[in-house]
Amino acid sequence: MLQVNSSKPLASVEASLLQAAQRHGLNVLSIVHVWQLLQGRPSGTKKDAVLFTICRPDLSAALLDADLRFANFVPCRISALELDGAVMLEAMTPSEICGLLNRTDLEELAAPLEPLLRTLMQEAAQPAAEGQAKSAPRGFGPGATEGMVNARASIPQRIDCRGTKVEELGGTGQHDAQGG
Repeated sequence: MLQVNSSKPLASVEASLLQAAQRHGLNVLSIVHVWQLLQGRPSGTKKDAVLFTICRPDLSAALLDADLRFANFVPCRISALELDGAVMLEAMTPSEICGLLNRTDLEELAAPLEPLLRTLMQEAAQPAAEGQAKSAPRGFGPGATEGMVNARASIPQRIDCRGTKVEELGGTGQHDAQGG
């Protein structure tokens, strides 16, 4: 297991990890705050964990082509855990994943992921350099992520079995402004 410790607060590690992923050409597919998922449920801990799902399409595609069971592990997951006032970043190594799947013959194919994950985690854990912004720039973020999408109550494109669209039912169907 890859492990990197940081003295930065969890929010700063999150912002740094997003920036590092962007610098290295990785896609951040989702960000999940575990404590938010547990709100309203009895829990003995107030500590938070943030799970990042990241992907580098070329490496992921090669592994999935070799063995589709890699879909359980690719895209890669990095967890940032609050432990005793510090943050620990953790991720499974590609060789561990190959071992779990009994595919040690694919370790060479998975090998480029390990230094990439290690570099990403180390960059996210480093304290901000003097004069550098202590947190993410305003408005910085990965955009809409998988966990932010809610399809409940969305309007379907067609509203009945005849293929009628919502916009066909609105208005009079004729131009009602006389221009000017």
